Amino acid sequence: FMLNIDNKEILSEILHHAVDYLIGSRKDEAFFAKHSNKYGFSNPEDFESTIKQIANVYRSYFLQSLTDAELLSHFSHINPDLQQYVLDVVKARKQEIGLFLLREFNSKNNKLVESFDWDIRFIMGTSSLASHRKQIANLVFNCVEPNGEKSSVHLELDKAKVTKLIQVLEECNNKLQSEQK
Repeated sequence: FMLNIDNKEILSEILHHAVDYLIGSRKDEAFFAKHSNKYGFSNPEDFESTIKQIANVYRSYFLQSLTDAELLSHFSHINPDLQQYVLDVVKARKQEIGLFLLREFNSKNNKLVESFDWDIRFIMGTSSLASHRKQIANLVFNCVEPNGEKSSVHLELDKAKVTKLIQVLEECNNKLQSEQK
């Protein structure tokens, strides 16, 4: 890909758009059609292609542990004074990119929990026993399937099962934290 840009603000914006594209927050065709001329591209397809290529280089930088020099070699046609912006953008958004790639990896073979919601309900009797009272927790896990589709998992748990679930999650968290040290 060729970026013939001598304006640091425009280069920085394009690099940030590439990161947005990589993490999935910028994939609408209308964006490319609207902004291609602003950044000096002759058509939206060229702009989108350039953004995709930069995003792929950034992905390689993280996944293949490229050095800064190897990353910059992909941008050797850019003015050397502006090449530092390539590193500045990727380093400024390092955490965002890393979290996205981790989530992407974790969701390849299994459902990945994106968020959850819960509520508590009191059952004040059943049709067979009016004095039967208990507390139920409803959990809803909002997940991403390996194919990228969204799904939900619904659970009803009594107090003992909620306590056990919390215990297991705390054990997992402690194990992960000890492995990171």
